[in-house]
Amino acid sequence: MKTVKQIADEIGVPKQRVYRYIKRECISEAHQNAGVMYYDEAAESLIIQAFSNIDASGDSHQEAHQTASSEAVINVMVEMLKKELEIKNEQIQELNLRLAESNAALVGAQQTAQAAQALHAGTIQQQLIGGSSEPQEAPPTETIKKKSRFPFFQRAR
Repeated sequence: MKTVKQIADEIGVPKQRVYRYIKRECISEAHQNAGVMYYDEAAESLIIQAFSNIDASGDSHQEAHQTASSEAVINVMVEMLKKELEIKNEQIQELNLRLAESNAALVGAQQTAQAAQALHAGTIQQQLIGGSSEPQEAPPTETIKKKSRFPFFQRAR
């Protein structure tokens, strides 16, 4: 014969939980000594069997709950990733538009540069055809004597 504490320790549950089960199921003790209740082997096996069934059903419930929680977390993550992809796609489209605008501006600048180069080449060709192949020199300038602010320095020279 075993006490409530011994049965609880054997199946690994709290003593209070075993005691509540015994009261709920109206399981009577085999005898009582100094306020301690002792249960026979039939009552003990009934209690152990009940708690092994509760643990088994609790485990399956816990597994089902974990599976549901995992699926919920996965669904939330998938939705979050979808939103992030949408944002990234919009950013890529904006960048592509900016790139297209930059390319158009670059093509315009290249055309302007080619037109300026052609104009410059035409100007050079006209100068060559016009007769003077040498660059024109600036007309000579007269040498100007500087007057000193102090006339006595000029006399000494």
